[in-house]
Amino acid sequence: MNCLLVVNTLSGNASKVREDELIEKYAAGDSVTVQYIRDEEDSYSVNGVDKLIVCGGDGTLNHAINLCRDKDIDIYYLPFGTFNETAKGQRRGAQLAKLGRIADLDFAYVAAAGSFTDIGYSLSTKTKRRYKVFAYFSRVLKSYKVHRIQADISFGDISESGVYTLIMLSNARRCFGFRFNRLHRDNTDELQLITVKAPKKDGIWGRIKMFFPFFRVFFIGTGKDYKSKNIRFLSVKNVVIDLKEPTPFCVDGECRSLSGEVVALKTEHKARVYLIKP
Repeated sequence: MNCLLVVNTLSGNASKVREDELIEKYAAGDSVTVQYIRDEEDSYSVNGVDKLIVCGGDGTLNHAINLCRDKDIDIYYLPFGTFNETAKGQRRGAQLAKLGRIADLDFAYVAAAGSFTDIGYSLSTKTKRRYKVFAYFSRVLKSYKVHRIQADISFGDISESGVYTLIMLSNARRCFGFRFNRLHRDNTDELQLITVKAPKKDGIWGRIKMFFPFFRVFFIGTGKDYKSKNIRFLSVKNVVIDLKEPTPFCVDGECRSLSGEVVALKTEHKARVYLIKP
């Protein structure tokens, strides 16, 4: 069996990777090639590969699942990133049989735009390595601002228009450090759609008003579909989001610009994705 071991040296805890130990444990008897990601522009090919072992953070996993979505291949993900949200939200050895997809991008745990979401992709590698998870906390105040995302959102037989400070599709129990999504069930056909409408005013007053729905979503959470004047928190099989302007989304910790009408749903991969906690 041909195995490719990819080590993302840009990940926050890449220094803890022990290649020989991983090969002995997960690829004994295989023909193994080791490739290192040392620059953000570096890439790799999986042609002729039967088993892919990726060591890195959530973005490293996201790259792998998008690269291998139509390939008959086993992917073993070992979390060596800073936050490792996908790993923390799943049990050891879990198979991620069904992933999220928005537009033409697959994601393991989240696709979100608006307030706080830039925390996932705005930090430099140097900062993450030096300060670890504390680096993310330093960005909270800078990211605590009102966004105005104009969009039409349709799911089931419901269609609504609004201006949102948060639009999120969740495929995990936790995100952004909060274990809040009690609606999530592993490997089902449903994602969770979370939206928070933008307050009418920006500035200090707008941020004060924004605090309460965010507290309700992330600190309290919900175990059943929830709807209020400013919040939607519910399970959907698919949702259509018509974005009126190009909008940056945090997709598993990577920044992706989406625009126009995008569809989000669950998808089953040909590749088999396994979460391994070292």
